[in-house]
Amino acid sequence: MIAALGYCKGTFNPASPGRLCRGRERWIEPFPIDEAPALHRLVVSGARFSDDSAADAERGLPFSGVTPGEVLYAALPGRLLLASAEDADPRAVPEGAVGVEFYRTRLPAGPLERWRARWLLPCARPAEVDAALDAGADVVLGLDESPDAPPEWLVRAAGQPPRNPELEDAPDDPVPRDLREALFLLTGFRQEGAPARTFQPAAIPDVLALVPALALLHRDKHGPCLGIYTREPLDADGALQVLARGRGALPVPFAIPPMLARWDRALWELRQDWDEARWGTFPVPPTTGPLPAWRRHARPAEE
Repeated sequence: MIAALGYCKGTFNPASPGRLCRGRERWIEPFPIDEAPALHRLVVSGARFSDDSAADAERGLPFSGVTPGEVLYAALPGRLLLASAEDADPRAVPEGAVGVEFYRTRLPAGPLERWRARWLLPCARPAEVDAALDAGADVVLGLDESPDAPPEWLVRAAGQPPRNPELEDAPDDPVPRDLREALFLLTGFRQEGAPARTFQPAAIPDVLALVPALALLHRDKHGPCLGIYTREPLDADGALQVLARGRGALPVPFAIPPMLARWDRALWELRQDWDEARWGTFPVPPTTGPLPAWRRHARPAEE
């Protein structure tokens, strides 16, 4: 099986975000925005398959052999990353989490309630980002500060006890109010089910007014993928290619986000531009099965 890392850069309109993850996930219905800012998005996913038909492809970042933490540290070098959880298990709050809040939520079918937790976790290494995502985070903020110089509020928040905002004597919230409100607007109205609705796109500009980068964990077909949203375009192609090759994966550029696109078409387009004199034989074997209709009519590469 061949592992591949797929990535796509483009603009993003939070007022009209488009489709997301081929039926596995949808955006929460966006509220109106008077003037939608021009944002940029880098989507990174992965797959593994046996030939360039990708008929047996398993899709999602884990199948590339590259982790979300590694992608984020490659795409956002030098920044302090802050993982954020909104609807996490209160029994699995990771060590070092700050701004921990416990709250009750009502289950959709019946009067029963359950306790949930929201928290933030500063991450200095890729493995810490991956551990935070495993613990229930699905948002990562890229801050202006470096891991060696965290913001003052984050230093003050370290070691403070968890709080319950329902109690009158709850301790003061160490997280800045505007950041807490923007994150809640982004993730606080999620709806599970098929497809899940996890993120409010119209809240992305509110978050990016406070931090320079925002990464969301989206749901590709068989595993998660990353959407990295920024005010300025990221020049991360070279870093992602180096990262992929270092993990034994083939870097594959996409014209549209890989969680929506066909891997077989992206592989065919990559083959057209492949320079065997520089890079050797194309690493994905051609299919022995019937060609799809789009490929039978595709224009061959120019000699």
